[in-house]
Amino acid sequence: SVRKQWYQRRVRVTGLAFNKEVALFVATETAVHSYKRVSDSTPLQTFLSSDGCGLGLSLLTDHHQYHQFLIAPKNKFLFFTVDDPGNNLPMDGTRSHIAWYRGCLVSVSFARRTMLKQDSICDLTIYDMSNKFIGFTGTFPPVKALLVEWGSLFVIGKNNEIYKLNEKGIQEKIDILKRKCLYDDAIQLAKNNQDDHMNLIKAHGDHLASKGDHDGAISKYIGTIGHVEPSYVIRKFLDARRIHNLTQYLEALHEANVANQDHTTLLLNCYTKLKNVQKLEQFIRSEGELNFDVETAIKVCRQATYFDDAAYLAKKFNQYDWYVHIQIEDKQDYRTALDYINELPSLEKKKENVKNFGKQLMDHLPEDMTEFLIQLCGETEDPPPPEEFIPLFVNRNDCLILFLEAIVAEQPESSSQVYNALLELYLRDSQKEECREQRTEQVVEMLQNDNARYDPDHALLLMQLYRLQPGIVILCEKRGLYQHVLDCYCENNEYKSIMDLCWRRGAEEASLWVQALRYFAVREDEESRGHVTEILQYIEQKNLLPPLMVVKALSENAKTPISVLMNYITRHIAIEEEQTNENEILIKKYSEEATKMREEIKKLKTEPVIFQTNKCTQCVKKLNLPAVHLLCKHSWHQQCFEELADLEEDCPVCSHDNRQTLEHLKSLDQIENLDQQFFRSVEHAPDPFTAVADFFAKGVYNKPVVIDGEKKSKLQVTRSRPRVTHEEVLSQGGRARSQAVVREAVVFDNSPPQSILFSEPDSNNPFATTPDVSANNSANNSANNSANNSANKRYRPVLCVDTTASVHC
Repeated sequence: SVRKQWYQRRVRVTGLAFNKEVALFVATETAVHSYKRVSDSTPLQTFLSSDGCGLGLSLLTDHHQYHQFLIAPKNKFLFFTVDDPGNNLPMDGTRSHIAWYRGCLVSVSFARRTMLKQDSICDLTIYDMSNKFIGFTGTFPPVKALLVEWGSLFVIGKNNEIYKLNEKGIQEKIDILKRKCLYDDAIQLAKNNQDDHMNLIKAHGDHLASKGDHDGAISKYIGTIGHVEPSYVIRKFLDARRIHNLTQYLEALHEANVANQDHTTLLLNCYTKLKNVQKLEQFIRSEGELNFDVETAIKVCRQATYFDDAAYLAKKFNQYDWYVHIQIEDKQDYRTALDYINELPSLEKKKENVKNFGKQLMDHLPEDMTEFLIQLCGETEDPPPPEEFIPLFVNRNDCLILFLEAIVAEQPESSSQVYNALLELYLRDSQKEECREQRTEQVVEMLQNDNARYDPDHALLLMQLYRLQPGIVILCEKRGLYQHVLDCYCENNEYKSIMDLCWRRGAEEASLWVQALRYFAVREDEESRGHVTEILQYIEQKNLLPPLMVVKALSENAKTPISVLMNYITRHIAIEEEQTNENEILIKKYSEEATKMREEIKKLKTEPVIFQTNKCTQCVKKLNLPAVHLLCKHSWHQQCFEELADLEEDCPVCSHDNRQTLEHLKSLDQIENLDQQFFRSVEHAPDPFTAVADFFAKGVYNKPVVIDGEKKSKLQVTRSRPRVTHEEVLSQGGRARSQAVVREAVVFDNSPPQSILFSEPDSNNPFATTPDVSANNSANNSANNSANNSANKRYRPVLCVDTTASVHC
C-alpha cells in the first residue's frame, strides 16, 4: 500500500479517536485538533481548543452524545465536534481516569480528604449525561484502569483487584428518584428511555397537592390530560376554595378537545358561580374550532338564566330545535320563533319544529300559523301530508276549516282523512242556525263531487249521526244502497221520489218494487192506490213475485178494494193454465222418448247389430280390413282409430259427450249422498252451525266450474270398475252389454281368414255379423296354434269382443 504523510509535529499525543464522519480527533497536552479528509486531497485540519489533557483522559462518546470527542482537563469537561469546540462542563477536581458507559461519563478523581493521603483513595463518579444527574458516587482504592467490556463496567485497582459495577434497571432508578422526591429527574429519565412518564407526572402532582401547592399541582395535572382520567383530578378540586384551580383544569380539557358534556357543564357552572360573565361570553362566543359540547352549554346557560347566550349558541351552531325552544318557552317570543322556523333551510326541520311547538304557536298566533301551514303544505318538492297538522287545530275549528279548504283547493288528490275532517267540520257548523244553509250546501257539493276523496263509509256514518237526509241519499245512491234510499223516502212520505227511484234503479234491484208495493199497500189515499196499480203492472211484467205474496202484501190493508187485484189475478190464472198444458205435452213427449230408448237398449243386448258403414269415419276412405266397428255405428280403419282414441275402448266421436253424461250422473249420486251426510251431521252435531260451516269450507256445494270447455264439478268422480274378460262375456250367452266395444285382434295363422265370435258375413253386406257363441273354442284353439308358427307367418285379422266399465258407445 502507498503511505502518505500530511503533517508532522513533535508533541506528546495523549488521545486519538475517529468519529462516524471519518474525522480524526487528536488530543495533546496543550491542544485539541481535528483532521477531516476531503477526497484525496490533504485532510482539513481544524484547531478546536488550546486546552489539552493527560494520557487516558480523552474518549469518543456514543450516540447519546452524538459521537462527540471528550477530554477531561482540570476542573472541567470539554466536548468537541468536527468543526465546533462544543460545550464546556465545569467540574471541580483532577481526574485520573475517564470512561464512557451507556450514555454515562465515568470519572475517577483524587479524593479531597485532609486526614488521608491523597493517593490512598479515589472517588468514582458516574454522570448521567442524558438526564443531567449523578447516577453513582463511591470511593475505591487507587484505580489502575477503567474497562468497559461485555456490557459491564470494571474498575481495576493498583493491586490488581477488579470491581464490577452493575447498572440498575430503569424502573429501579425511577423508584429511587421518587423516594428522594426528585420527580423532575425521574420524569426526564423516563422520557429519555421512552418509558411511561405520565404516572410520574401524576405522582408529582399528588405530591404537590399533599404539600398544599395546589397551583403547582394543577399545572402538573394539566400535563397528564389525555392519559389520566379527568374525574381523578376533578374530585381533588371540588372544594369551593379550589374553584379557580378547577376552572383552570377544565379550560385545559376543552383546549385539548377531550372534554365531555359533564366537563362543559361543570366549567360553565364554575363561570356562573364566579359571576365571571366575561369569561363565560368569551368561552361561548369564541371564534375558531369548537372545543365543547354545544347542547350541554345551551342547557347550562338556560339553567343559569343566560337566555341570550343560549340563543346565540343555538343559532350559531344550527341547533334549530333548541333555538325555537328558547324563544318559545324561555323568552315567550313567538313571532321570532315562527319567523325562524319559516327561514329554516330544511323541510324536515320545519316539519319537526312544527310538530313540537305548533300547538303553542297556534294558541298565540292562530292566523299567522295557519298561513304558514298552508304555505308549508304547498311546497313543490316532497310536501308534508296535511293530515299530520290537523291535531294542532284543537279548539280552532275556524282556522282548521280555512286550512283544509286551502289544501283541498290546491291539492285535490289529498287523502281521505283531509276530506273526512273537512266534511265533519261542515256538519258541526250546520247545527248552528246562522250558517246551517251554507254548510249544508257545501256538504252536498262535496258529496256530489266525483273527485272528492272522502271515505264513503265514514261519510255515511257522519250523515246519519247529524241526520242530514240529502247527504244520506247521495251516499246511498253512490254505493248502490237503494233500499236505504227508499227507506228515507218512505220515512218522509215522498211518493214521487219513491216512484222515480223504482223506475231509475228497479231494473238493477227488483226488490225496490216489492218494497214500494208493501209501502203503498198500507196507505189509504187515492194516490197510493194509483201507484199500487202501476207497481203491479211492472211486477207482473217482470214476474218479480208469486201471486200469493202479492195478495198477502195487499191484504195487510183491510180497505184495499178487490178491483185493484181482479185483473192481476185473472191474468195469472190464465197464464198458469197455459203452462200446465205445456208441461203435460212435455211429459208425454219425454215418456215416449224413454220408452223408445229402453227398446233400443234391449235390442242392443239381445239382437245382432248390423254394420252397414263402408267408409272410415276419420279419413272417409273405403273401409277395409283390419277395421274397428263400435255399437254407436261409427267405423274406422284400425290405424285411424288408434291415432284418435284416448283409450282403445272409447269412441273418439262420442267419448266427449258420453264422458260428460257419466260424470254428471255420478256427481248427482255423490251430491245425493252428501246431502244425506250433511243432514245427519247437522242433526247429531253439538254445534250445528260449525257442521254447516265445515261443509261449505270444503267446497262441497260450490257451483260447477268450466275446465277446458267442459263443465265439471269440483267433486272428481273416478271410474274404477274392473275389466271384464272375454270368457265372462261368452259365459253370458254371447249377449254384449250396452258398454261393450268391438275391437280388432291380430293373431298368427296360416289358415284363411275366418270369423270368430261372429257368423259369416252376408253376401250383400260384407260387414254384417251375427253373434256365434259356439265359435269360442275355435277362436281359442286358433290363437294358441298361431303362437307356435314360424316367424314367416302372415297376419290374419279377426274380430273379438272386449268390455270395460269406461266405454260409453
